[in-house]
Amino acid sequence: MLEEVIDVKYNELVQFESVESVVQLKEASNEEKAFKLIDTYVISDHMAEVIDEVIIEQLQFNYPADNKGLLVVGNYGTGKSHLMSVISTIAEVSGSATRIKHPKVADRAKEIEGKFHVLRTELDGIRLSLQEFVFGEMVDYLESLGIDYEMPDVDRIRSNKDELMKMMAAYEEVYPNQGFLMVIDELLDYLRSRKEQELMLDLNFLRAMGEVCRTSRFRFITGIQEMLFDNPKFSFVAEQLNRVKERTEQAVIVREDIEYVVSQRLLAKNDQQKALIREHLEKFNPYYEKLGERMDKFVELFPIHPAYLATFEKVTVAEKRVILKTVSREMKKLLQEEVPVQQPGFISYDSYWPYIEGDKGMKAIPNVKEVMGKTSILMDRIENAFTRPAYRPMAYRIIQALAVFRLTTDNIYSKVGITAEELRDQLFLYAEVPEANSEFLRSTIEAVLKAIRQTVSYQYISLNEENGQYYLDLQKDIDVDSLIEEKAETLSDDQLDRYYFEILERVTDRPETTYKTGYRIWPYELKWEERKVTRPGYLFFGAPNERSTAQPERDFYIYMLPPFTKKSFKDEEKPDEVFFQLITKDEGFYRNMRLYAGAKELAVTAPSGSRNLYDDKARTYLQTLTGWLKKFIATDFKMTYRGKTSTVTEWSLSAPPNATFKEMIDTAANERLNDWFNEKYPDYPYFRRVQTVITRESMRTSYIPEALRNIKQPKTKNGITILEGLVLLEKDKLKVHQSGYAKWVLDVLNSKGKDKS
Repeated sequence: MLEEVIDVKYNELVQFESVESVVQLKEASNEEKAFKLIDTYVISDHMAEVIDEVIIEQLQFNYPADNKGLLVVGNYGTGKSHLMSVISTIAEVSGSATRIKHPKVADRAKEIEGKFHVLRTELDGIRLSLQEFVFGEMVDYLESLGIDYEMPDVDRIRSNKDELMKMMAAYEEVYPNQGFLMVIDELLDYLRSRKEQELMLDLNFLRAMGEVCRTSRFRFITGIQEMLFDNPKFSFVAEQLNRVKERTEQAVIVREDIEYVVSQRLLAKNDQQKALIREHLEKFNPYYEKLGERMDKFVELFPIHPAYLATFEKVTVAEKRVILKTVSREMKKLLQEEVPVQQPGFISYDSYWPYIEGDKGMKAIPNVKEVMGKTSILMDRIENAFTRPAYRPMAYRIIQALAVFRLTTDNIYSKVGITAEELRDQLFLYAEVPEANSEFLRSTIEAVLKAIRQTVSYQYISLNEENGQYYLDLQKDIDVDSLIEEKAETLSDDQLDRYYFEILERVTDRPETTYKTGYRIWPYELKWEERKVTRPGYLFFGAPNERSTAQPERDFYIYMLPPFTKKSFKDEEKPDEVFFQLITKDEGFYRNMRLYAGAKELAVTAPSGSRNLYDDKARTYLQTLTGWLKKFIATDFKMTYRGKTSTVTEWSLSAPPNATFKEMIDTAANERLNDWFNEKYPDYPYFRRVQTVITRESMRTSYIPEALRNIKQPKTKNGITILEGLVLLEKDKLKVHQSGYAKWVLDVLNSKGKDKS
């Protein structure tokens, strides 16, 4: 098993052959180099059909046919020049077909083997018209063959077709049984350099060349990129292009052909290597939905993911994409690396981003430059502010994949992207999950995507809720932080106090509904530890001048004073009043407080589409502030009782370890108000048997009903607790003591008991 092999490296699992040099068509004029090009050309079943049914069919002249010119169509670096070199060599050299590795092609190629003279040429930086260039090349070549054909005066030619037929007549007079094949490379770059009127004339001449193929033994092949016929830059010559299409056949190099070259030449493997790779990949079947059903392809292409090749060919803005060369460079970096045992270990299209970013020429393309700018910001934020460091490598890959994908769309601002499932399966993203399950992995990837978006305040990356696609959103670049900073500077002290009190509501567990509408007042209970009960009071966020609004009166009043607005009031040093006030010199707190308030204010007025940007920022500041309050309440809050002011620490000596904000407030208030409760209720019962204090709610719903049922014969723990606390029991039997308080209580209980019967 692969995991049992120590330090297995990629070069032990693939027989790598680099393809980094670009084939030059004219090299095929040298027989030795031409044969080497045939020997190294691998042919997929699809390409075998193309050579058989399109290329040879158009080149042959053994039987009548509507022969046309040939366009070899494929992106840069997909092997157009290699294919044209191979075909031209077979057409020129007898016996060369036997070197072809595909039996079907080798057999069919005999129909054209050695039957042509071949003129190979390239349109590299030529300023001549296509007409002048072709006739000039033909004159020189035919002269080398001993054929007398003079260069025509191109300005006086009345018919390109007639002139080409004149040239072929001179050729066929010397070589009546031979064909004449002209192979032209780099046609697209040449056409792109031409002005409108020039381009129209060039395309008309190209069409004429195709027409001559029908009535003579002249043939031509030229390489072209797919974007010629579909490129909007050529829309103004659409009519001429359509006429060229009518007189040419297209031999299209598709992804299947490229995959075959990659698997059979760059990444060839023997049976043993394939078995080891298969065993390694089978462990990951549960994580990736299509891995099992497409296992053969993944083994053949390992470690290149098929999605790499599929996406690569769609990057429309980067025209010179040399796929085989790029894959070769990726593999060179990987060969000495160990295959990761805990991950599939594939390269996918996210790794193409550094090549785009490192190409200086790309920065001159406005669309690419814009994508680069936003991607750079995203990568920087993940480096410096990502909240889930363990997933940072995955975050980098996701961002780079979104950037590459953005360049595959016709409109870089379109709301088209990639789902979490597609990111999982196309990049083979991997993370430790509770179960070996694709859904768990998808959920983890979605969590990482959410963390990325939170890190950048939901800028630059958007989610299409309708289809679950994430995409690089180049227009979503609101400078949220600056806007919040600006807003924070304009806020009044009253506004800051309002948002400060919002935070206090959270740390004191207050409900949204207040006791009295328009006032931050809530009913509140404090423990009276000596008697094992709670006493009712009020919690105020504000000053004592609002005390009159809290009716009926209760046993105590806790005030949380505002830190920003210094409202004057007279402390009457009442025994039932406790004051808390934030007194800190921590500038970090005040800054975060202002930013929180600024974010909340902007969220109220922001359009629905950007409101979540401010809400998310507010949540971040809120988390920071609540953590700060818990940490510093002991030292940065002062409590005042009966005119004496001390830190909360000094007033809350009995607070539990790691006490919450509310526990610190309650403990400090309890320790001061305990004497007041004793003073106000000197005869209040002691409920010593209870483990925790009796709240007003539990007294009403549990203890009192059970005490009433226990009057005749005490049975339950709660009933006995109440009766004993009221001094109505002696040795677990009901006995009325002749104290005024106890007799009064018994009379009340008896009367209530009669009402229940």
